[in-house]
Amino acid sequence: MHERPTSRGAEPVSPGSLAAQVLALRERQQLIRRSRLRNLLLWAVLISVLCHIGLMIGLHLIDRARAAQGVQEFQVSIATLLPDEELTDLPQSDLTQPTEEALASLDQLLDQRQQSELTADSSSALLEITGVGSTPTLGGAGSRSNVTGLGGSGAAGSFFGITTAGRRFAYIVDMSGSMTGDRMKKAKMELRRSIRALPDFAKFFIVFYSDGTEEPPGQEGWMLARAPIIRRISNWVQGLHANGGTNPLPAFKRVFGLDERPDVIFFLTDGDITRMKAANVAALNNRGLRTVVNTIAFGEATSQELLMQIALESGGVYRFVESGGP
Repeated sequence: MHERPTSRGAEPVSPGSLAAQVLALRERQQLIRRSRLRNLLLWAVLISVLCHIGLMIGLHLIDRARAAQGVQEFQVSIATLLPDEELTDLPQSDLTQPTEEALASLDQLLDQRQQSELTADSSSALLEITGVGSTPTLGGAGSRSNVTGLGGSGAAGSFFGITTAGRRFAYIVDMSGSMTGDRMKKAKMELRRSIRALPDFAKFFIVFYSDGTEEPPGQEGWMLARAPIIRRISNWVQGLHANGGTNPLPAFKRVFGLDERPDVIFFLTDGDITRMKAANVAALNNRGLRTVVNTIAFGEATSQELLMQIALESGGVYRFVESGGP
C-alpha cells in the first residue's frame, strides 16, 4: 500500500484538532446569539417601562387639566346663577295666588290709612333718616345721612316715620295695659307694614313687652324678611292684646343677647318707664359696634327725657307720635 504524496512544505492536518475548532466556533456563535437576545430583551423591557411611564404621566396631566377645567366651569355657573352677594335660597313665587293678591291689596290700604293718620302730627311728619346701623356716630339724636350709596349691602327699615339703614332690625313694642284700644291697633298695623316693606335679604326680630315679654312662636333668632315668614308673623301680631305694666328692660336684654347684634332697634312705648334707665341700655350697647336705637313716644310723652337720652347716646332718633287716643 502506497502513501498519498503531499505537497512540499505543507504540514499534515490533524482531524481531531479541526473538529475541536469547529465545535469551539459553534459554541462561540451560540454565545453571541444568546448575548444579542439578552440585549434585545433588555432593550424591549426598558422601552416598555419608558412607554408606560410616559403614558401614566400623560394620563395624569390630562386628569389634572380636566379637573381644573371642571372647577372653573363650576365657579362660572355659580356666579351666573347667584349674582346676589347674599347667595341665599330664592323664595318660591306665589304672587299669582289670590291670597297673595288680596294680601298685597290689604298692605296698600293699610299704608294709605297709616299715612293719612300720621299727617295730623305735622311737627313729626318729616322723615328722620339716621346713618348706617352698628357704626360709631357723632351726630346723636336727630342726626341725618342719606341711605343711598349702600349698594346691595344694606337695607332701609322704617317705623313710624323713622328710617334707618341696616341689615338686622329689632322691634321692641309696648303692649302694656295703656296700649289698649286704638293705640295697640295702630302699633300692630305699623309693625306689620314695616316688616313687609323690608327687602327679602334683611332680617328682623320682634319682642312685645309689658310686665314680661312676648315673641312670635318659633322665633329662635333673626328671621329673613321672606313672604311666608312675614305672613305667619303678621297673623300672630294681629292676635295680640294689650295687658300688664311697662318694663322694657327684659326685651332689651333679649335683643342684645342675640348671636348677631342688631344694626337698628325701633323702641316704642306709651307709658311711664320707671324700671329702666338709659344707663341700662347703654351698658348693653357698649360691646363692639354700637347699635342705633330709635325711640318713639306713642301718644304720651311721660318718658320723653329717657327716650331722648337713649336715642342720643346710640346715635338714633327720638320722635313723638300722636296716637289719636286710647
